[in-house]
Parts: sequence; structure tokens; C-alpha cells
Amino acid sequence: MKHIAIVGFGGAGYCAAEAVRARDPHAKIDVYSDTNAGPYNPMLTTYYVKGSIDYNGMFPFGSLTEIGQKLNLDLHPNIQATSLSPAEKKLTFSDGSEQKFDSILFSTGASAFTPPIQGIELPRVITMRTVSDAVKLKDFISTGRIKKALVIGASWVGIKVVEDFYEHQIDCTLIDGAANIFSTAAFPQTAERIHASLEKKGIHLSFGQFLSCIEKENNGQLTAIMKNGCRFTADIIAVCIGIKTNVAFLKDSGLIINRGILVDSYMRTNFKGIYAAGDCCESPEMQSGLHKHIGLWANARIQGRIAGINMTGGNEVFTSNILINLAHYMHSDFLSIGDISACTDEDDVYEYENSPLYIRAVKKDNKLKCINILGSSENNGIIRSAFMKPMSQDLIFNDCSRAILLGAGYPESFLDFINAGSCPSA
Repeated sequence: MKHIAIVGFGGAGYCAAEAVRARDPHAKIDVYSDTNAGPYNPMLTTYYVKGSIDYNGMFPFGSLTEIGQKLNLDLHPNIQATSLSPAEKKLTFSDGSEQKFDSILFSTGASAFTPPIQGIELPRVITMRTVSDAVKLKDFISTGRIKKALVIGASWVGIKVVEDFYEHQIDCTLIDGAANIFSTAAFPQTAERIHASLEKKGIHLSFGQFLSCIEKENNGQLTAIMKNGCRFTADIIAVCIGIKTNVAFLKDSGLIINRGILVDSYMRTNFKGIYAAGDCCESPEMQSGLHKHIGLWANARIQGRIAGINMTGGNEVFTSNILINLAHYMHSDFLSIGDISACTDEDDVYEYENSPLYIRAVKKDNKLKCINILGSSENNGIIRSAFMKPMSQDLIFNDCSRAILLGAGYPESFLDFINAGSCPSA
């Protein structure tokens, strides 16, 4: 009987367990989690704060107990792995126990990053990633005493926290050290339009601001002091400046780790029988061929499934890793696909605007580099598919997908720009 350990039980861990059980009804699957809650999507925490979903809505697969019964798992809640002996495939745990396994999957995810600065631990300085973070913020808002909020970090989480405050009629300021919002995914031209839309809704913006410290005022308010001396005072401060992978306990294990655990396209690490999936790993990215950390719920689930298949003798390859970000916030949509940092002034640029739709696409030698789209989300799958097959022997947009996109308001000139250089189907 195969004995498998799944360390960390978010989207990747759940999908791995599901895949293992589907292929091997008799395998012993030990699941170790630092919480007693079921797997949850970190982005859904902001929807709970907003009021779009109830508490149970954050747990798309059900409770930990329900999942354990459904998949016949041996659950170890509130237990963390503390070290790994990879040659033996042996784990040591926070309760002092040790155990050897036939295969191990690390799916420990990532945590909100907080800078080591004065005042970061003050009450009402919060992060937003976990269920407990969401409950804390919702409780603060429900008191009715939060009138002014500051969000530090114009990130994918940051904009959703801004939306939470906006929906509760709380005056909000968004600041970031970059020159514009979504700086790693949005072209400056795209960001200008996002800025204008946010300011029209009453959101205050301040960019090029780097946090130095946080102080508590005599009246109980908090003041974030920037390195340039600027001061922002609010009743609550949300720090949303990034994430850190939960891999510190593996630093002396021998696993190859950059920002995350390096895996190949089969989700294998540099040690046989040891795998990683989800936000704790770096896998080959399709566009560049380099290992990259891409923290997406959809990626995590696919990677977990593939790891589960391969831990039980399969030979499945992960081919979906590409830089893609989708933000739906305050009745607006932003889609970015591809690496904006790879774009240069020598590239071919396509731009189109017919409010609310805005498109900016960049390619070089008929190879797409990056696409930004504002105002449309219904056909993102078609756009993503087009981006991922630029060297296909078929048209990137076939007759069916062209008809769908044209009907949705995309201009024919955009479809022609993307299709240029592709080979017509026979």
C-alpha cells in the first residue's frame, strides 16, 4: 500500500488528494495542515468581507471533516512539518513526531508579506490572505467606527480590499511604491485609465510612496509615514504589498529553492518521490522557458492534480503556466496576459479604445508578448488560448472564436493583429 504525505492543504493539496484517491483507492494519504479549516481560495476572503458570499462560501470543497470522509484521508490539523530528510523521504513535525513516506507533496502555499518596520504589529494594521484575516476585517467594519481606510499595496489583493471599503462607504486611499497600479502587469497607458476610473469613484491614489513606519496617534488613529516624509492617517491600515512562499522550514533540506521550490513540468523536485505544487513552487513558464512563481488558484489546482497523478505512477505534464492576471473590482475588469517586462519600444503595438473596452497588445516577429484588456471578462478563455498557441498551424482565432469575440464587441482589427503571421487551416 502506497503511503503519501500532503503537506499543506489548499487548492493544490486538495486536488492532489483527489487525484491520488481516484487512481489508488487503497493508498494511505496523510494530510498535514497548519489549520483545522478546509481548503479555501485566498481571493474569496475579500468577497466574504464585501458580503458577496457567506462564511462557508470561502470553502469551495467543504469542511476539512467532510473532505476527509469523502476522500478517506488521515487528517492531521494544526500540525506543521518542520524539516525534511529528502533521501529517506522522512518528515519531522511540530508535535515532535517523524514519519517516512513513499511520496511527499509540498503544497504549503504562501503568506502575506509584512515588512519588518515599527508599528506593523499595531491593532488595526491588517493583512488580507487568510480566513482569519477576513473575519478580523469584517468585524472591524461591522463596528461602524471605521470611517477612513488606507491600503498599502496596489496589488491584486489590494484592489479587492479597496473594493471592500468602497462597498461599505468607507473613505479609502490606495498607495504604492511603484509608478502605477498593477505595475508588473499593466502598461502605463492601461494604468492611466484604471487610475481615472478609481478616482472617479472617489478612491484617493498616491504612487511612488514607500512605507517607513506606522505610528498610533493620541486619538487612536494610525499614521503611515513614508520614506519621503508624507503621512497618511486612517482608522485602519491594510498592508497588501506581496506574499512570501511558505518554504522556510525546507531551506536546509537540499531541495532547490529560489523564491519557491523548483519543480519540473511533472511537479517533481530535485529528489525522487518529492513533489511541490501551488503557491510554494516555481515551475517552467511557457513564454520565457524560465522557472517562475505564478500564484494563481487555477494553476495551483492543476499543479496539484498533476502531482497527484504522477505520485501514483502517472506521467502527466503541466503545460498551462503563463503569466496571467485577472482583476474584477468595483464593476470593472482588467486582464493581463504575458510578460510586460519583456516589451520594448521596438515591438509592434496594437491599441484600441471604445469605452468601456480598451485593448493594448504587443508582439514581436508575430509572437505575442503581452495583452492588456479593460472592460471585458466574458471571453478571457478565448484570448488566453490565442496567446498560448502563436506558433500553431491553425488560425489563432478560428471562425467560431472570431464570431464570439466580434459579437462581444472586439474589433476585427484586433483579431487580425493577433492572427497575423499564423497559418490558415487546411
